[in-house]
Amino acid sequence: MKRILKALKATYDFFAGDAIILGFVAAAFCAAGLLARFAHAPTAALAASLVGLVTLGLVLTLGREARGKGR
Repeated sequence: MKRILKALKATYDFFAGDAIILGFVAAAFCAAGLLARFAHAPTAALAASLVGLVTLGLVLTLGREARGKGR
C-alpha cells in the first residue's frame, strides 16, 4: 500500500505539484466545456475562460508562495 501511495504522490507532483493549480486547471476545462456545450460560446470566449482561470490559479499559488506558506 505504501508503494501505491508513493507512486500516486509522484504522479501528482509530476503533473501538478500544487493542488491550487490542479484545481483551477480542472475548473477551467469544466467551465469551457459547459460554455461550449450549453451556451454555444464562441472560441474566443472559451479561450479567455481557460486562460483567465489558469492565470488566476497561478496568481493565487504565487501569492501563497510569496507569503511563505508552502506545503
